[in-house]
Amino acid sequence: MDPKEKKLLVITEVFAPEEFLINDLVFSWQQKGYSVSVLTRNPSYPGGKIFPGYRNRLFHHEVINGVSVYRVQFIPGYKNSRVIKVMNYLWNMKLAMLWAMLNGRKFDSVFIYQTGPLTFSSAGALMKKMFGTKTTIWIQDVWPETVFAYGLANKGISRVILEKFVKWVYAGCDNITVSCPGFATLISKYNRLKEITFIPQWSMTGKLAAGEMNGKTVNYPGKFNFVFAGNIGKVQNLENTVKGFDLFMKKTASRDTWLNLIGDGSHLDYLKELVQENHMENIRFRGRMASSEMPLFYDKADVLVISLENSPVFNLTIPAKFQSYLNAGKPMFGIISGEVAELISTHNLGWVADPDNPEDIAMKFGEIAGCSNESLSEKTKNADNLTAGLFDRSTIINKITDLVFS
Repeated sequence: MDPKEKKLLVITEVFAPEEFLINDLVFSWQQKGYSVSVLTRNPSYPGGKIFPGYRNRLFHHEVINGVSVYRVQFIPGYKNSRVIKVMNYLWNMKLAMLWAMLNGRKFDSVFIYQTGPLTFSSAGALMKKMFGTKTTIWIQDVWPETVFAYGLANKGISRVILEKFVKWVYAGCDNITVSCPGFATLISKYNRLKEITFIPQWSMTGKLAAGEMNGKTVNYPGKFNFVFAGNIGKVQNLENTVKGFDLFMKKTASRDTWLNLIGDGSHLDYLKELVQENHMENIRFRGRMASSEMPLFYDKADVLVISLENSPVFNLTIPAKFQSYLNAGKPMFGIISGEVAELISTHNLGWVADPDNPEDIAMKFGEIAGCSNESLSEKTKNADNLTAGLFDRSTIINKITDLVFS
């Protein structure tokens, strides 16, 4: 059978109009003539509320850019309640599996884009068990270690059940691929029989092209601006980041250096209160921006900040913002350990600080703010070289395409 005649179902918890990498991949396949459909939930990320123009119906079908998109209901309020979040995972899983049982026979293969809970991915494993559908999973967030890292289900019967569930899902996949090489070791504990392939993500945003964003401007407040962009949750370790910046400010009394935080998330209100109550200066919260606007924000930044909690599972993670920062061609300040710290240091992309040590973070803020333009330019060139190599978009998409449609 011609690969373009094969009917592919993409299973993903998130999809357009939510802004994730899977949109680019699916629409790329559609433009190349492949037959692609999507099973997802009604759009609600990151606020936990239904997007304007949608109704949170039990099942819903629409067509986006020529792609059939099948949606299932979510439970509102999952952003602010752990209980509702768990209930939502289970409800999404139940509806996705029901849809798969009724419609799964129509498809020749399944591609799972797993960004968070493995529960939604179970629909693909079920199709493999029921219909023998070739199934490939691309893992962005490794379960169950991420669950354990949040202090959940890490002992007793709940751990046993979770581990058995994870093994069942991985057993239902013909191809297991990971976005971070360190994930392979963790996943091999739950499926020792299959080869695990490393396929990195590419950037959702790029450099600002000449004439692009014409008429739009970004006015950062300082002469030297650090910029963090992305989800603002507890695991992003921004508490230590702002504490480190505050120590730097108190030691230097600089008025020309600012830390700009762009994004939204569960930890945003806490951080705002922390900054206000401790009279931390030169820290600005910019709110959430559309990904289409981010090239301009990156272009006007001096150094981009990437931070993450220091824990075993997160140290193996390469957050998606790393590729976006890299593609923007800006120096990075990694308040992070593990894979990303190694990439920054090995390829001379910027600076690294101990994520658990605000004093070290403060010292590095000072070192970076005082560095030469030549040093910044050198790191920009190194970022461009790495983007054109390991994280090249066309090369990665071709690799996934060969795996899924062969």
